[in-house]
Amino acid sequence: MRLFEVEDRFTNDLILVLRNLEGRGDSKRSTVPLSWAAVNNMLTKLGYSELDTGSLAKLVKQSPALNLEIKTFDDENGIILNTKAEKEKAKTQTPTSAGPSVDAMAHQAVNYKP
Repeated sequence: MRLFEVEDRFTNDLILVLRNLEGRGDSKRSTVPLSWAAVNNMLTKLGYSELDTGSLAKLVKQSPALNLEIKTFDDENGIILNTKAEKEKAKTQTPTSAGPSVDAMAHQAVNYKP
């Protein structure tokens, strides 16, 4: 196994590439369209192989940060990126998990017996 696969470096580099390409897009738009050729050109310059729809789908499922960057993707249209405004909107709309209250956790910790 190569080092970048262990460290999940490919996903981080892909996020960096997408953010750089997003920054070159028009900031007045709500989304930034990218062709597969543009994305794969940047990835090959970094020493990675080309990316396809199936591989990207697996990465998006594994990485919440990558999921936040990409709005949609398919074979015909390429990748549609979210802009900074769309990402901020998505962050504020992300539901938080309803876990136990702090008091309930403290009570459980006090009553813990090994």
